[in-house]
Amino acid sequence: MEKINIVVCSNNTEYKVAVKNKIVDENYSIIGYSEIENGAKTRIHGFVPDVVAFLLDSDEIDSSFLDFVEDLNLNSIGACAVILTNRISVDLVNSAAQVGVRQVMDISIGGEDFCKNISKIVSKERKLSQSVNIDRKVRSMVYAFFSGKGGVGKTTICTNTAVSLASRGKKTLLIDLDLQFGDADMALDVSPNETIVDLVRDTNGVSIDNLTTCCTSHLSGLSLLASPNSPELAEYVSADKVKAIIDVARSYFEYVIVDCGCALTDPVITAIESSDTVFMVNDVNILSLKRAKLCLDVLTQLNQKEKIKMIINRYAKKSAVKIQDFENLLGIPAYAVISADFKTVNTSLNNGQPVVTYKPRAVISRELNGFVSELVSEREGNSGKAKGKFSSRKKNS
Repeated sequence: MEKINIVVCSNNTEYKVAVKNKIVDENYSIIGYSEIENGAKTRIHGFVPDVVAFLLDSDEIDSSFLDFVEDLNLNSIGACAVILTNRISVDLVNSAAQVGVRQVMDISIGGEDFCKNISKIVSKERKLSQSVNIDRKVRSMVYAFFSGKGGVGKTTICTNTAVSLASRGKKTLLIDLDLQFGDADMALDVSPNETIVDLVRDTNGVSIDNLTTCCTSHLSGLSLLASPNSPELAEYVSADKVKAIIDVARSYFEYVIVDCGCALTDPVITAIESSDTVFMVNDVNILSLKRAKLCLDVLTQLNQKEKIKMIINRYAKKSAVKIQDFENLLGIPAYAVISADFKTVNTSLNNGQPVVTYKPRAVISRELNGFVSELVSEREGNSGKAKGKFSSRKKNS
């Protein structure tokens, strides 16, 4: 069974928790949440869900709400709308159907029945799409790269991942969210005219036109949203602005790579919460191991643990700290292992070229390209997979 992705839209926290508890099968996944507000359209469309579940009390289902649902135009992305509410009437069901809602359910419905209903609705929608030859858009992916310790090579992995994706013709955005000391622009040898500060201070708000205008293009086709020119400008970039940037980027870019700073600031936490996957980057030493455990504890408290995948960077067989030490302490298998090659990496940085284009045949380049091939394969299926050596230890294999 193909996985069914659900976005939950509600202003009621208890209702959000209630619907999350109804997911009793791994074939169903809540991929995002949204408030019922004007900015919801961009956020929901960016997720490209199969189902949008609206949860609210029956007395809130008025003409303005129904207009809101109709304006979302979910048919344009092949998504179905359902409503879960506390009281159901014939008039409510009829009114909802007129704006495209597929089904109205009682908020107290059991998890098994909820999933069965969702499955039937999505199955019909997919058959209809096939009958009229509608190609469904593949959902964009947002990857946050984070480390609790500086100097582990996180930015090197971010820039090379982004360039490798862009070089394959993928529409890719790299956001440098190390707001005080980000240097992705130097790693890519580009000189931004505008940065993330110019975007968030634009009086017209965060839109795709403003976002692309503030980006700097790399020779690979990559778009870079650079960090502020000066550390004190970081205060202009609030958590709300970061959320808005990622929501807008989802609707335009296939892949969004976020290079997070090492501190768990509000903007970084928001980026992590808005991401599909969080790659925790570590090098093999005791300090990195300690910081990784501390960060994992915090992210677990933020209910983000299920998103975390671990990357071991600068690995050498003679390291005193082993990969197994990270896996045993954190309880997470290493998703990717990137070899230590300081000479090649430093030379590529000094030349302003990502290592995957500077020395594509080097072992580290093959590993990085293999890592990217795996990301493409997971999003697009085996047809999107490219060749490349990839040191993976997923599921302790």
